[in-house]
Amino acid sequence: MTATATSSAATGQQGLSSTPPVRQLGTGGRGMELCVPRSSHPCLAGADELSEEDRLWPGRVRRLGREQLRRWRLDSLCEPVELCLSELVTNAMRYGRGPLVGVRLYGTASHLCIEVTDGSPDKPVLSVADSDDESGRGLALVDAIAESWGVTEDGTCTWCRLSVPKEQP
Repeated sequence: MTATATSSAATGQQGLSSTPPVRQLGTGGRGMELCVPRSSHPCLAGADELSEEDRLWPGRVRRLGREQLRRWRLDSLCEPVELCLSELVTNAMRYGRGPLVGVRLYGTASHLCIEVTDGSPDKPVLSVADSDDESGRGLALVDAIAESWGVTEDGTCTWCRLSVPKEQP
């Protein structure tokens, strides 16, 4: 299966987060937007129930995000953005309800924004994992790396923002 990439201008999606872009990065004011099909049964919680195809998507989205950041000449943000993308997409694949997971990466003059939609009205909860737990650290990592993060009122979109470094003279 393949992801469908479109510009945010082409899909007409607006207002997923409370921070609309002031200036979008890239040429033509486009961000990166993906529509990832889920092959696992929606609403099955946990990695054990994910299909092999769905387990591959977080890595694929990380690579696409890295490529987009390099096009925008924001290489210094590759590692933190890849980690946030990976954690948010993994959570969407595990706990989302819809047949699709939406990923949007766009920028303002001062921030890079990531939005992941999963079709589930259940809001993710920041938890504290014990040292022997094998999962439960994703949102804690996003919380530690991102300047801010949150969930839309309807619970279907989890977003985070990272500061864009000022240009070096």
